[in-house]
Amino acid sequence: MDDLVIVSKGENPYETTLRALQQYPLPNLRGEKVLLKPNAARLALPGQGITTHPLVVKATLDYLREVGINDVAIGESCIFGVDAHEAFLRTGMREISESEGVPLIDMDQGNSMEVAIPKGRILKKIRVSVILKAFSFIISIPVMKTHMHTGVTLSIKNMKGLLWRREKARLHQLRCDPRLMQGYKELDMAISDMASVLFPHLAIIDGTVGMEGMGPAYGKKKAMGVIVVGANALSADAVASHLMGFDPESIPHLKLSALKGLGEIKAQNILVKPRDYLKWKIPFEPPPSKFSIPFPDVFVHDEGSCSACLSTLIVLLQSHYSKLEGFRLQDGYIHIGIGKNLKAYPKGTILIGNCTAKLRKKEIFVQGCPPVASEILRILSTHKTTQNGKTAPFKDDKK
Repeated sequence: MDDLVIVSKGENPYETTLRALQQYPLPNLRGEKVLLKPNAARLALPGQGITTHPLVVKATLDYLREVGINDVAIGESCIFGVDAHEAFLRTGMREISESEGVPLIDMDQGNSMEVAIPKGRILKKIRVSVILKAFSFIISIPVMKTHMHTGVTLSIKNMKGLLWRREKARLHQLRCDPRLMQGYKELDMAISDMASVLFPHLAIIDGTVGMEGMGPAYGKKKAMGVIVVGANALSADAVASHLMGFDPESIPHLKLSALKGLGEIKAQNILVKPRDYLKWKIPFEPPPSKFSIPFPDVFVHDEGSCSACLSTLIVLLQSHYSKLEGFRLQDGYIHIGIGKNLKAYPKGTILIGNCTAKLRKKEIFVQGCPPVASEILRILSTHKTTQNGKTAPFKDDKK
């Protein structure tokens, strides 16, 4: 029944998830050690469309107990610069862990191990936590979201959160021979390579409240009220994509994964219950083709950046925009450069992240993968700024 996908609709995340699972014929999991992998890597409250709703995780735990599965844990690896303890508390995962009596694991703790990818096109190995060796069954529980770099982020992309620490960033920094890429981006091909060895055994996609536009963290929340469940994560992602208004064959990492034989994405080859599930389709606003921010006088030169640097940049502007005033150039804009393919930008641009290191001798450069906002401010404080054509010390309005 790998091609079976269940879609459940309702207002309550717990009840909607439980109803979907009760309709799905789970395999016999007795004796299996199960890992639940939600999206809980950011500092966000439940219901914002950024992280998995804790009631979806609770419903999954309760159902597993109902069918006799008790050896279960929740695990996640946070994005760089986010404290796992704080993220687990903010997202509600800590409360679920304590009330349900299940371990909550920071997958970046302890040691790591390499996993070979025998048929990888651009990735030949990945590094993950050795903790993964203890689990025989992984359930991916992502949020239904758009993504600035991959179109959508669902159950397959969610597994990238199990990569070890900065290994997640490495997938954004790959530079490959264009002839090998055949028109695809490195990140999309890397995700499909990763999926060939890090593929969940079950997908439970949280579409109760998703995110559209500039996902995965700065878009608009999208109330959908749906849960998608499937044993084949690729087929579940395809169904979720249709519900979001996207053709899964237009999502590169899904198409590449299908070409590898990891699952089915053609609608006619997937058994979906109910058959008329598209009555719940609500098209999502797609991610912007160019990075956009609500600061019209900040010009971002973005060529091949990752979501980590973009997130850092947004945090910097949201919290410290006034401190950048002195770095405004003669055209009236504050110029910031990010991304591994950055080439053209005016003199005086602030370069952020290791991907711009090759240009460090020319401009103001802040290293890091990504650097945190406080480090960017520290580096800027060592530079003189220009105001009305005159040089002046950097001003920190908190001093």
